[in-house]
Amino acid sequence: MEGFESIDLQEFSKRDWNNLEQNSPFYPHRLDFFILLIITKGSVRHKVDLKEFLVQENECLIISPNQIHALNIESEYHGHFFLFTKEYLLNYFTPNTYFYISQLFNYHLFNPVYQLDQCMMDYAGRVASEYVYSPYVLKNQIISSLFSIILYKLNNRNLLLQSIQNSKQGFDLFEKFKNLIEEEYHNSRNVNDYADKMNISYKHLNEISKRFTNRTAKEFLDDYIILEIKRKLSSTSLSVKEICFNIGFDEPTNFIKYFKKATGITPLEFRSQNK
Repeated sequence: MEGFESIDLQEFSKRDWNNLEQNSPFYPHRLDFFILLIITKGSVRHKVDLKEFLVQENECLIISPNQIHALNIESEYHGHFFLFTKEYLLNYFTPNTYFYISQLFNYHLFNPVYQLDQCMMDYAGRVASEYVYSPYVLKNQIISSLFSIILYKLNNRNLLLQSIQNSKQGFDLFEKFKNLIEEEYHNSRNVNDYADKMNISYKHLNEISKRFTNRTAKEFLDDYIILEIKRKLSSTSLSVKEICFNIGFDEPTNFIKYFKKATGITPLEFRSQNK
């Protein structure tokens, strides 16, 4: 099924990863698709962007594109990995529905761990079963219909959803700001540049950022840049100098000062602590 994959977690965790080294799921790595990790038995400690989350029975962990993550090899668990792309969502959901579903994967706003009710767990099992065993010609449509129910119910469970729905225009602007940062952070650390690209004032952008994150636009931008530096330090073998230029700094001294001001340690110290 193009853009969607279902993987049994127990089988996945017991594969022989010894020869893959850094490609192992137990090392920090970055993917370019969405993940729903659903636990049916036991629990797993899963690191996402260097934060460890405990996901227990009948719970779901949401992982977004560009986040780095790593499984804990010592955890005992059963469940499902559902992997899917943005193109898959756009293909099987209307644009308006995609807007609301995509809120689930805004890791800047929402806790990524969700409790699932029995209905959602049943549908997860049916998605996994249909993916492996379905003989139907319309298999993809059946799976997407079942999976959509899980996403809809997850979305409705978000305690912040109602306030965001009541501020849809503001959320659209925040999403645009977030997306611009992800695309342009290596070109500019000046919030005015982002406000100009969005055709709004610096003050308005600041208000939008504070409304949804309790952070100023500058603080939100800096937080993202620091997170991206941490991702590269922990999941790549690039040197500090290479990361410096990759992030958009002109020379390493300012880069190191910028990172240390935000974290209290140097990039090399951070890498040493997060190997």
